[in-house]
Amino acid sequence: MSQLDALLSVPVAYRWIVTLAFVGVIIGLSVTPGVERPDDTLFSWLYANTAPPVQKVLHVVTYAILASLWMWALAGIESLPRRIALAFVLAVVLGVALEWYQTTVPGRYGSIFDILLNTLGVVAGLVVAVFLL
Repeated sequence: MSQLDALLSVPVAYRWIVTLAFVGVIIGLSVTPGVERPDDTLFSWLYANTAPPVQKVLHVVTYAILASLWMWALAGIESLPRRIALAFVLAVVLGVALEWYQTTVPGRYGSIFDILLNTLGVVAGLVVAVFLL
């Protein structure tokens, strides 16, 4: 059995658990304040001490992984265009919602540029997923 076959043989429930857990990680990272304080969590410290160019690359990589995970979780949808469209909408809507919410988080800000980077990551992840799944 190839690694691809092994990925596709994972029960659907586990695919959803992994995908939703990753969504939870993205939400957790996105709502973490971006200013250092004495009682910082590891996420706060990491965000405050990660160079902006690295943060931008992480937007693309994170949302590429997210889109690929959505494609994997939604593999039961036989229509490839529908699966791609749904994965795209789920990932992009999350990115837009979190960027909007970040406007209320201390030391964070929402940005159209970050939304574009998230969307770029989603498209890259979908392209990879289409060729792998």
